[in-house]
Amino acid sequence: MERKTLETKINGGLLLSEYREGIRFGTDALLLASFARERIVRGLCADFGTGSGVLPLLLLTGGCRAQFLAVEIQERYASLARENAARNGFSHRVTVLHGDLREYRTLLPAGGADSVICNPPYLPAECGRKNLADEKRIAWHEDCLRVDELASAASWILRPGGLFFCVYLPSRSASLLSALRENRLEPKRLRWVAPSPSEAPSLLLLEAKKDAREGMQVLPSLFLYRDGSHTEKSEELLAISSS
Repeated sequence: MERKTLETKINGGLLLSEYREGIRFGTDALLLASFARERIVRGLCADFGTGSGVLPLLLLTGGCRAQFLAVEIQERYASLARENAARNGFSHRVTVLHGDLREYRTLLPAGGADSVICNPPYLPAECGRKNLADEKRIAWHEDCLRVDELASAASWILRPGGLFFCVYLPSRSASLLSALRENRLEPKRLRWVAPSPSEAPSLLLLEAKKDAREGMQVLPSLFLYRDGSHTEKSEELLAISSS
């Protein structure tokens, strides 16, 4: 695999280095950052599975004033996230930790974070191509982090009242909601994301709160394109992509 890199300029000046044949950020990262931006305003935010570090950088360039603890299991991506933080002037705001979230009790400070943001593996470990490159399987499949392990790690690091944000698949929403509630993370805001008004949702955006009472707000759906041809982006997606 090529060591490096593809240089991508996004959201008004953020310059992101990514491995050309490796894991690349997508629309889901832009959607999640936009969904969480106004709620992550201060304190410490943990980014689980940071990859190239795109989520902290999107939030910081969008005006967020939090400090970030970016956790990544793959060492070369942890190094890449550090490089991206430095080249965009945020080394003092982003600490990158190479480690396995399944070892959260020794890896993370208990109750030390005000928020957690995560673009987690969506697919069960047994699902999909068996010959997929290891680094892509780790990012896309639950080989190294199941949804219940994600919820446990988030609950461990969050203070009471802390917020959790993620993007996930609608087909696995029952597993996500169940895992969060079993770990004292109460779902509070949900938004469905669909390719167009005529199509079923393909993603969901979720906010949960530690030790909160029951009660979830379902927001209006977000449509990525104006119609089923997927040729013209919606006004909201255009705004998210340029903010």
